[in-house]
Amino acid sequence: MLGAGRAEATAPSTFGHGARSAALVRADVADADPAGAPVQNAALAAAPGARVRLGYGYGLLDLRIEDRRADVADVSGLDLGAQVGFRLRASFVLGFALAAHVPDAQIAKIGFRPGTEPQFVRYEAALQRATFDLALGLRRGPFALGIGAALSLDMGGEGTRFELGQDAEGTYADAASDISLAYRAAPIVGLMVDLGRVALGASFRGGLGVSVAVDSDVRIALTENPLNGTTRVRVRGVSGYDPARFVFGARAKLGFGLSALGSIEWQGYAEAPPPVADVSLDVALGTSPGRTEVRFVAPNFRDVLVPRLGIEWTSGRWAARAGYALSPSPVPPQRGFTSYADATRHAVGLGGGVAFGRVWGVDLRADMGAQVSFLSERAEEKASPALPNARYVVSGRVYHGAISVEAAFR
Repeated sequence: MLGAGRAEATAPSTFGHGARSAALVRADVADADPAGAPVQNAALAAAPGARVRLGYGYGLLDLRIEDRRADVADVSGLDLGAQVGFRLRASFVLGFALAAHVPDAQIAKIGFRPGTEPQFVRYEAALQRATFDLALGLRRGPFALGIGAALSLDMGGEGTRFELGQDAEGTYADAASDISLAYRAAPIVGLMVDLGRVALGASFRGGLGVSVAVDSDVRIALTENPLNGTTRVRVRGVSGYDPARFVFGARAKLGFGLSALGSIEWQGYAEAPPPVADVSLDVALGTSPGRTEVRFVAPNFRDVLVPRLGIEWTSGRWAARAGYALSPSPVPPQRGFTSYADATRHAVGLGGGVAFGRVWGVDLRADMGAQVSFLSERAEEKASPALPNARYVVSGRVYHGAISVEAAFR
């Protein structure tokens, strides 16, 4: 039985896009940097001027099953953001932004493991894939509206074929491979009202994953060979699913350079597909004709609400930030063959930044951010000791750090 690795979200949706958002644990939906607008709030793309941001983040995943470190790879990569906005007639501002995350190791990782083996369903394949988000925003006065798209890839094609046979000239072998990567898109919508001391923001993102559809055909036709015949393997599944999200938040300026930020995010896990692959095996050999098929039912994950709080202090060139987020687990108690591993996560963020002022006509700023996430210990105990992994305990910590440099052209 095979399982496709899956995670809560992409790396930017989990840790934040850029060091400032990481330090605020993504509580900045009402006050995000325009260069990160496609990730946080598409309406914020409608800002005059132009900005380019380059950042890097690294996440150390110390996740444990029965106090043994699980085989979950660390996550790291570049965060790229760019935004440009123009003032139009009648006090309108039109802006465009793009945000990308490029992992160090690969464009996308599609992982498979036994479906009955404990697997951290919020921290595996999706954190290891590239993301590319676009946003278009329009603003007039305090009101702004943004739309956009989050892009992903599907893996499909005719698959692989191998043939071993004989003809008048002897034994021959032939092979072919056809793999296609098709684009998929999910909608992004953002709203923003900036009243000066208080700002309100809302954002929606559709669910998105990497669909996998791969076939493998093997044909053997040799003289006096008892194993002549065909074998076909079909794999279907969704890897790295990122659930639909709706978030509402606010920012309030408290005075003395202090701002408080907060948001509440709904994550639609109830519609998530099974985080395992459907595998069918057609065997037509001379000695053992048959068919084997493995399918898993819907995981019955739960929708969750994630509250986030942040605070930011600015004084002249300097800024300091902190944040906290509580992320409940969408995974229900495990009672059957599957052994999904997850627990409620408490995330704490800290960071700061400095503005260097104008350098060669460009405003430069550098930021740093760090997060530490603690997974509450969670024990799973199934109804029967005969079931796979009848009892196991989940715990762990996630350490993430980010740096970014932004250049603004005004």
